[in-house]
Amino acid sequence: MATKPNIIIIGGGYGGINVATKLELALHKTHQIILIERKTYFYHAIGGLRAAVEDGFEHKIMIPYDNLFKHGGNVLHTTVTAIHEKEVIVNTETQWGTCIPFEYLIIATGSNHSKPAKMIANNKEEGASEIVAQREAIKNANKILIIGGGPVGIELAGEIASIYTDKEITLVHSEDHLLSEKFPKKMTDLLANQLRELNVNLIFGEKVIFPSSGIGDGLSPLILETNKGKRIDSDVQFLAFGAKPNTQVIETLDQSLIEKDTTLVKVKPTLQLDNDNYAHIFALGDITNIKETKLAYRANLHADVVAKNIVALIKNKKLNEYSPGPEVMIVPIGKNKGAALLPMGNMVLGSFTAKTLKGKTLMVDKMWKGLNATPAS
Repeated sequence: MATKPNIIIIGGGYGGINVATKLELALHKTHQIILIERKTYFYHAIGGLRAAVEDGFEHKIMIPYDNLFKHGGNVLHTTVTAIHEKEVIVNTETQWGTCIPFEYLIIATGSNHSKPAKMIANNKEEGASEIVAQREAIKNANKILIIGGGPVGIELAGEIASIYTDKEITLVHSEDHLLSEKFPKKMTDLLANQLRELNVNLIFGEKVIFPSSGIGDGLSPLILETNKGKRIDSDVQFLAFGAKPNTQVIETLDQSLIEKDTTLVKVKPTLQLDNDNYAHIFALGDITNIKETKLAYRANLHADVVAKNIVALIKNKKLNEYSPGPEVMIVPIGKNKGAALLPMGNMVLGSFTAKTLKGKTLMVDKMWKGLNATPAS
């Protein structure tokens, strides 16, 4: 029996698992689907911030990949060190060796962000230990500093302030309001008022000046100063800005594919790499240079387009194009408050919608189901 050609997905985040399962369902009879992910667990980043305050929540957001595929696909826990035109190079031995050939490749390597919004530990035990250390530091702290007023900073402040009413929480944001100019004033004001009701101190229009040595793991007392001379004393500090796209490995294929100013990868509307020599290679999610807010649900929309386009290429049919939609965002503040921006007429809704659509459960059950996994009792 002839060996099936490989379709490889690099990265097992939201977009990666979504495109992998779609392709396996559509093409398992003709192709071998291989997901390459260095971590041994899926980190449900949408729930990561609650793990900073809720005991045991780390076990709800670290999900095994063991049952992801239903039709014999492969999950390889290794790291891709180089991409060539028809193969990827990994740093551990696999059943294909260290050079794994592919017919089609999808790069879904995502972005790096500070903990607890993202997790870099390769195994569950190490990742859980890091979460517990942060949770204990928060529990023992009197003064907490959050730097960055985007969705991560807002949600983290909300999670902490909703549980600990006795702590002094300060959020510093360089803009004159929460989020960015892309979002309606009604939404940013609503979120700011809700945080203030929880006694979060908001400092707008200032930037924290970091020492040359950085802030380490953020779990030790520091006195920092803003560019306007304000001194902030804190026991723990969290960085909630500065996500960096993981595009370094793409440079091993072709450096010209990477934008110099953003380090994002250039893609066509079909989500193929923006070079006709690589029509069989796609990219999706946070790493693409599509001008839109980088969110998990958009990576899932990308995954749908990529899966359809690989099937279309195999069947010699017309490819689909991805078109960015209007801004959509749900920002919970704890389990019961928050705000949502919906695409229908730029509609801003409040706590009930934020709680119902996201805040109450943070989509934990949905993600376990998506990975065909059963939560531990």
